[in-house]
Amino acid sequence: MKSILLFAISLLISAFSFAQCSELFISEYVHAYGNDRAIEIYNPTNQAVNLNGYMLVRYSNGGTTPSPVGLSHVLPSAECWVAVSDKRDTNGVDQDTVVSAELQAKADTFLCPVYTINKMMYFNGDDVVTLEKTNGVYVDIIGKIGQDPGIAWTADTLNGFTSAGGARWWTKRQTLVRKYGIQQGITTNPNYFNPAAEWDSLGVRVFSTLGWHQNQCQPNGIISSQAKQNDCFFYPNPSTTGFFLVKGTEIIQSVEMINMVGQSVLFEENSLERGDMKVITNDLEKGVYMVSVKFADGSIVSKKVIIK
Repeated sequence: MKSILLFAISLLISAFSFAQCSELFISEYVHAYGNDRAIEIYNPTNQAVNLNGYMLVRYSNGGTTPSPVGLSHVLPSAECWVAVSDKRDTNGVDQDTVVSAELQAKADTFLCPVYTINKMMYFNGDDVVTLEKTNGVYVDIIGKIGQDPGIAWTADTLNGFTSAGGARWWTKRQTLVRKYGIQQGITTNPNYFNPAAEWDSLGVRVFSTLGWHQNQCQPNGIISSQAKQNDCFFYPNPSTTGFFLVKGTEIIQSVEMINMVGQSVLFEENSLERGDMKVITNDLEKGVYMVSVKFADGSIVSKKVIIK
C-alpha cells in the first residue's frame, strides 16, 4: 500500500510540474530612461510556440482599458524573444527620443513606433503589462490591473506594495528578471502585486541578461544568447559619401576592412560600445572591400561593402 501511495504522489508531482511548464511567460521586464523599454518572453515548453495567438497588453495608471499589440514569431523550446520599443529615429525628441543602441542590439523585434496609434511599449512604472492570448485569456501579469501604485510597485508590505511610503521602485527604472524557479505566469489578476516574490531586480539600464533565460523547466535548454546568430548591415552601400554606417544585432567591438588582395586597410575599435558605428572611408581607394565586424560576444560577421 505504501509503495502504491508513493507512486501516486510521484505521478501527481510529475503532472503538476508538467502543467507548470506548459505555457509561455514574461521572463524579463526593462524600464529605463527615455524610451528604453523591453519585454522578454520565454518558452519553457518542449515545443515551438507560434506567437500569432498572443499579444502584449498595457493597462495604464490604474485603468482597466487594454492597449494591445499583436505578435508574430515562432518561438522555439527553451528560447527567448525580445520586444523593444520602436524608437530608432536619431532625430527624435521628447516622446520620440531614440532607444539606446545597446538596447536596440538586443531586440528580436521592434513594436509600437507611433504613440498615438499604439501605446503598449510606452509603459511606465505604474502601468500593468500582460501577456495574453488573442481571445483575452491572461497568460502572465506584471502588476495589478485596476490599481494605481503611485510611481511604481515596490516590495513595501506596509503600504500594499505601492510607492506611498517612499520605498525603492521595482517597476520603474529597473530591469527585472524572473526567478529561476518560476515555471508559469500569473494567470489571474492578483489581490496584490509583490514584485520581489517572483522577480530579481538588477537595477537601471542593465541589458546584458536580455535574450537568454535560465529556468527550472528547461535546465539543459539552449541559452538564446549563445544560439543567436549575430548579423549586421551597412548603409549606404555602395558608399559615395566618404563614410558608411554599420548597424549590428549586438554591441560592436571593432571593424576591419580588407581589400581584394587580402590586405588590412582599416581597423577601428568602437570606443562608444554601441550597436552601431560610423566608418570613415575618405582615405580609401574606390573598390570592393570585405568588412569584418567583431561583436562584444566574440562572434564575427564578414560582408562586402563597395566604395565609390
